[in-house]
Amino acid sequence: MNSAGISNQSKGTPIQLPDTTQIWTYSLLIGSLFWIIALILWWQGGIDKTILFYFDPQRVSYAPIIALSKTLSSYGMAAITILFILYLLFSKFIKSLDAPLTMYFYTICSYALSGIAGDILKMVLDRPRPRITFGSELTLISSSVAPAIPSGHATKSIALLLPFLLLVGNERSIHKAIKTIIALIGVGVCFSRIALGAHYLSDVLAGIGTALVGLPLTMLFANMVLRKSTQEKLPALSIVWGLILLFLTLVFIAL
Repeated sequence: MNSAGISNQSKGTPIQLPDTTQIWTYSLLIGSLFWIIALILWWQGGIDKTILFYFDPQRVSYAPIIALSKTLSSYGMAAITILFILYLLFSKFIKSLDAPLTMYFYTICSYALSGIAGDILKMVLDRPRPRITFGSELTLISSSVAPAIPSGHATKSIALLLPFLLLVGNERSIHKAIKTIIALIGVGVCFSRIALGAHYLSDVLAGIGTALVGLPLTMLFANMVLRKSTQEKLPALSIVWGLILLFLTLVFIAL
């Protein structure tokens, strides 16, 4: 064996990266469609206003919807990250929890980069919140006056769950169950922003679109980083990623 071969062997086994060609294509197309619909609704105005006013009587008279919406808005993202942390912990002992460890890094990158992109878009587009436009006409639970589109909660909650939904196989029933749970939580977070009067429907659709369009870019970034590591380092790296998710959970709960 020549010296180059010995050198390559000593570096370890390259990390197996998923084939993301189809994911990138569909994610960009569907995310762009969400943004197009959101911009049309914003321009049209009437549907956004009708849906916002539809929930107003329920904010006053139907406490369960408001209580559930407040819970999901405040703790929905924390619930998703807690599920991922538990999944990572139990995967050390239960073979059926065999999602690729790289999924946790994709999740962190997706949340961080899509979240940053969404916050920048908020400042650029500078759409007033419902509270500013209709504050005297509606009973609005949310007090935020930051720019509205895209919804930060929608962007970040969907960005958190997309890697698990798209990169983990459906062969095992436990994977299907976890996907169903986190999808329901993510949709619930999105719904809560409308029910509480924090956002228009178009804001939420734009948030979902931002997470979808951002996924290929975040995965490209994650792949660049992962190519510099090896399969042998993944168990140790997964502990670091789990700690980052734990930190995010504490931040979600505290905010």
